[in-house]
Amino acid sequence: MSPVVVPKIRSGLTIREQPTADGRVFVVKDPVSGEFFRLGEAERFIAGQCDGVTSVEQMRRRTEERFGASLPLDALESFLGSLDRAGLLEGPGSARAPRPKRRVFWARGNPLHLRFPLCDPDALLGRLVGRLAFLFTPGFLVLSAATLLLAISIVVTNWTELRADLGGLYRLSAIPLIWITVAAVIAAHELAHGLTCKRFGGEVHELGLLLIYLQPAAYCNVSDAWLFPERSRRLWVTFAGPWFELFLWGLATLLWHVTNPETLVGRVALIVVATSGVKQLLNLNPLLKLDGYYLLSDLLEIPNLRGNAFRAIGDRVRKLWGRAPASAREPTARERRIYLAYGLVAVVFSFSLLAFAVAKLGRYVVRDQPSAAVLAIGLLGVKAPRKFGKLFGKSDPADDDDFDAGPAEEARGDGMAPNAAAPPPAAARKRAGLPGRRARLLALALVAPLILLAPLDLKIRGPFDALAGREANLRAEVEGIVEEVAVSEGGRVRAGDLIARLSARDLLAERGDVESRLEQGGARLRMLEAGPRPAEADVARAAVARAQGHFRFARKRLEVSRQLFATGAISRRDLEQAEEETVTAEGDLGEAREKLRLLLSGSRPEEIEATRAEIEGLEVRRRLLDEQLRQVDVRSPIDGIVATPEVELRELRDRHLEKGDPIATVIDDRTIAAVIAVPEQDIADVAVGQTVLVKARAHPGVTFRGKVTAIGATAQGGGASGSGQLFAGVPAGGRAPPRTVLVRTDIDNRARLLKPQMTGQAKILCGRRSVLDLLTRGLSRLVRVEFWSWS
Repeated sequence: MSPVVVPKIRSGLTIREQPTADGRVFVVKDPVSGEFFRLGEAERFIAGQCDGVTSVEQMRRRTEERFGASLPLDALESFLGSLDRAGLLEGPGSARAPRPKRRVFWARGNPLHLRFPLCDPDALLGRLVGRLAFLFTPGFLVLSAATLLLAISIVVTNWTELRADLGGLYRLSAIPLIWITVAAVIAAHELAHGLTCKRFGGEVHELGLLLIYLQPAAYCNVSDAWLFPERSRRLWVTFAGPWFELFLWGLATLLWHVTNPETLVGRVALIVVATSGVKQLLNLNPLLKLDGYYLLSDLLEIPNLRGNAFRAIGDRVRKLWGRAPASAREPTARERRIYLAYGLVAVVFSFSLLAFAVAKLGRYVVRDQPSAAVLAIGLLGVKAPRKFGKLFGKSDPADDDDFDAGPAEEARGDGMAPNAAAPPPAAARKRAGLPGRRARLLALALVAPLILLAPLDLKIRGPFDALAGREANLRAEVEGIVEEVAVSEGGRVRAGDLIARLSARDLLAERGDVESRLEQGGARLRMLEAGPRPAEADVARAAVARAQGHFRFARKRLEVSRQLFATGAISRRDLEQAEEETVTAEGDLGEAREKLRLLLSGSRPEEIEATRAEIEGLEVRRRLLDEQLRQVDVRSPIDGIVATPEVELRELRDRHLEKGDPIATVIDDRTIAAVIAVPEQDIADVAVGQTVLVKARAHPGVTFRGKVTAIGATAQGGGASGSGQLFAGVPAGGRAPPRTVLVRTDIDNRARLLKPQMTGQAKILCGRRSVLDLLTRGLSRLVRVEFWSWS
């Protein structure tokens, strides 16, 4: 550009002075384009001389006299050229006409960060700022802080209940309400920015929508905050949005606590609780260009902190190549320290975040998702050059276009350039850049093979379900009434501990009867085996003698009775009675003689064996009854915890159980079996003995380790837990559901952190592979299987 001989600053520019830690600075607003610029004291003095009358040489002399330093003519001309390119000069020599304001509904930005201005809210905010003046009072600040603290305490004390209610949001029918609620909260957040800016005297002429990484968001342009001389006001403009949203989160938490989550009010409150709290943690992260970044930038009084910090890191890297960077303005010692500290952290965070996003998309590349591969490559192609360009690219601050990513960028509008000063000449700018193309290609050729051949762990991922290592299902071994339940749900027991006791009254009565019969049988057997004693033989002989005497007497009496009956002295009845007594006496004599004979001959072997068999049968019955009596006490066979619900345990008392009815379940939780659903295309890389890393959703900060102990023999159709049935065919949608193979690993759980039925994610370490192999696994499978089927 040819030097401007008699430059003139444009009329209508807004200029505000701001005190900073490094001295006074001046913020210039172009009301036509909406752009902002920052000038130091010397630059502001020079711009003030641009009146269309003062020549460049006169400006140079006056500036040297004012600041007592030499000002080269080419440096002054370069600075005036930067003012000209920024559209701040007018006249026929101006290099660029003032840019008009951009039209509403005209998209701006890049594919990953598009802005769609919707309306000019300045008039609306002007009407609202008076009616909502109470929002800017100390009373509201105290009220909102108290609400937030109370909400935090409610969340902490009711965390389990909140998690249970959040599970109800994961349904398709809730999506429209979620979208509406989140959009309303975002709108309130952005209007809080604009209302605060309007309260302090600024103008807000742009409210719109964003597409950040294809995700919708909103923004409010409050760039007029740059004109506020008080740093506290600039901080409040930025902080108003997240603070008001946190206040809404607190109110929503209180509503959720006192209302039914199934009502409309309860569902809306639950959605705000679920989204706004976590969102503000990200929003206040100073490493993302959101509200937290602008708070830090205003607090340090360093505009374009991120761009300047990246440029400072890039300058240091360029020095390693032997290329001294040419800088438009040497930063102060304070700025250098801040740029170095923030730049290092931001560079690591930005590239880590980019690498994480690409790696996540790379998972789908490995699993035959060509669309995800294109998206990952596109993301890398859009973002990586911009990141490297900020580190190693242009060093002219006047050319800075610091639109990187993040909705808060639009909260401050189009940004503003760093201290405008003379840019380095073209030759110096070329020397300040990276090495030549050949050197970069050579470096790429040397580094690329090292990267592609570097070994990395092949990690096969899949969801898992936790199962108990051992499980004992206790059932009634005998019929009876439950007399006692000695445990409760979750109680820890050891092997042999009493679980429940059945009534033993009937068994005890039967055992007593068997015991009595055993005693009788034993006595009889002993008598049979011992044989008759002499006294017993004498008694038997005496019985025979008595029977003989009785028989002889009866027979003589019968003879007399017959004679008397013949003479008619007695009746026939008396004769028959005499005959009966004779027959009875003869029978008694025969029985007494038989007993004497048996007694003298001893016991029969068959009788002894029969008595012994009877006794053995009774002993078997007694042992069975003893075993049944032991079984009325139901005891745990293993160490573990009681897994039966407390309600079922209480219902067992006084219930009559049949043999085989369930009583309780005891699980051994010292070892947990994790059953992992591995996609069928990855199962070939899984082998028994490989290391498994497990993360449970209940303990995100703990990594559990195990070894692959078993691999399923068949593939399962669909489902995270693998419990689904095999699909008989392809559904109407056209593509078959994914199949998985169940892989088991046993995890040491002596810390008692894992519980059966917990879920989470697992990684199986399948050995080292090169980066090239990991990147081409999916493509190789696609070619060798899918393309092969077409040929």
